[in-house]
Amino acid sequence: GDVEKFDREMAFGMKFSPDTARTWQFRARPYGTTGYGETIAAVRRYTVADVADRITTPLLILSPENEQFWPGQAEQLAALAPTVSTLVPFTAAEGADGHCQPLARGLTAQRMFDWLDEQLGH
Repeated sequence: GDVEKFDREMAFGMKFSPDTARTWQFRARPYGTTGYGETIAAVRRYTVADVADRITTPLLILSPENEQFWPGQAEQLAALAPTVSTLVPFTAAEGADGHCQPLARGLTAQRMFDWLDEQLGH
C-alpha cells in the first residue's frame, strides 16, 4: 500500500543485481509506467477472466506438474473457457514437470503437434 516506500526498497534492491534490473526494465517497458509500484498496479489490471467466455479459438493449455511460476492457472483458464480448451497435463514421472517442461521438449512437441493434427483435420 505504501508505493513510495515500495519504490525506494525496490530501487535499493535492484542495485545489487544489474541483471534483475535489466530484466525488470525490459518487462516493465510495455506498460509505460515509471515506478515499480505503478508497474505492479498496471500488471494487476490485466486479467482474462472478464473476457474468457468470448474466446472462440481452440486453446491448447499445457499444465506441468510442479509449475513454479503460475501453479493452478492452466486449470483456471481451462475452466473459464471450457468449450474451447484442451488441458494437457505433464508429470514428473514423465520427466516433464516444471515451467514449460524444460527437460521434455520432445514430449511437449509431440503433444502439441498431435493436438494441431486434431484441430486441423489431418
